[in-house]
Amino acid sequence: MDWKRHLNVSEIDKWVDIMLQHSFDEEEWFLARDSLIKILESNEKHADENAIRSYISCCAEAVGGSFPLPSLNDSVIEFYHQYGMDSAKNKKV
Repeated sequence: MDWKRHLNVSEIDKWVDIMLQHSFDEEEWFLARDSLIKILESNEKHADENAIRSYISCCAEAVGGSFPLPSLNDSVIEFYHQYGMDSAKNKKV
């Protein structure tokens, strides 16, 4: 899969461990990851892979009991617009 090119084996293993704890498929996780990274960039912010993984995991946990299960990507975007991301840092100029 395309996203794996950008991550080392250790990071991929961490993503897999998180994904197995929730009901969303792999494609949804990495669509949400890409969207979050783009939102951060548009706000001139960045976050490390651990912070991104934790944020999306929290979003998955928050909506995981919903029926029908909402889009993880939409949930991440909505949560970001409502609450921001405390662990994101401003890009250095």
